[in-house]
Amino acid sequence: MIDRDKTQLEFMSEEVEFIIKNLDGVSKDDFLKDDLLQHGICMSVINLGESANNLSEEFTERYTDIPWTQVIAVRNIAVHTYQRLNMEQIWKAVTLDVPQLREFLSKLI
Repeated sequence: MIDRDKTQLEFMSEEVEFIIKNLDGVSKDDFLKDDLLQHGICMSVINLGESANNLSEEFTERYTDIPWTQVIAVRNIAVHTYQRLNMEQIWKAVTLDVPQLREFLSKLI
């Protein structure tokens, strides 16, 4: 693994931990009512996608357990069409996919 990939993975790990910490004990209904929490979580989703986009092609081709193109696509949607984001879909992504990403990152870092 090259240094650039390691740096990106460490940053991703920080964002994953931010999401998990801030959603601990939060229900879907609470999330959908809290604009500030939504903005914070979406910023982390954007950062995850940006870091994924900065991983080397060799890395993403080697580690295909994570759908890197989808992570990047969510970032692009969040950045370019934020006002149309479906917060229920964001909730689903962060509660289902982030734990999987956390496990993946913990094995590599």
